Amino acid sequence: MLYNPPNLYSQSMRQQGFTLIELLMVIAVILILAGITFGISRGVQNAQARTKAKAELAIISQGLEQYKSVNGDYPWVTESSNEVTRAKELAKALMGWKEFDRSGSSVDYIDKDEDTVPSSGPRAFIDPEKLSYSGTLPSNNNVMPTDLYYTDPWGNLYVYKYRTSTASSWDNFGYVLYSKGSDNSHVEVSSDGILDATLRQNSKNIDNIYAGE
Repeated sequence: MLYNPPNLYSQSMRQQGFTLIELLMVIAVILILAGITFGISRGVQNAQARTKAKAELAIISQGLEQYKSVNGDYPWVTESSNEVTRAKELAKALMGWKEFDRSGSSVDYIDKDEDTVPSSGPRAFIDPEKLSYSGTLPSNNNVMPTDLYYTDPWGNLYVYKYRTSTASSWDNFGYVLYSKGSDNSHVEVSSDGILDATLRQNSKNIDNIYAGE
């Protein structure tokens, strides 16, 4: 009877190496941990963005109150204007380029005449360095911006809505101002300006961030 000594090399390799199942289990654990880490990181980033949006909404709200104290009302909006147009009008107003003309029998909401604005520019109600905005500011302070609007931490416009010059149905005591959140989706408030619970709880509005809240 022949004696076959144990194959120490193959036995050692079996003890030191990983089986295919073990490798797959390690990969699965790594993927799970990576997914958890990514989810936590994304959640933290979203929370930080929402905090920043609330701070920026507070800045805009403060600018709107200052605008009202000087001009007698919040910035009006163009009749049947869309959210982009209103966002641009809001920026123009808070940069000091919109005013009320009460010289006639009716009140008109107009752009300031560039020829009457000093070289230093009109009185602004918001420091432009405190907010992000689309586009580029004119190189001269006494040149009116035309295509700028303030943007939230996700790069989307802040929604502003208020009465128009002819509006009789606006029942909200003040304006409506908010960020559409990370999904950039919303159902807009109607012409009466009432932001009720049903509208707030709409699936497209659930992550909206409202000024003053």
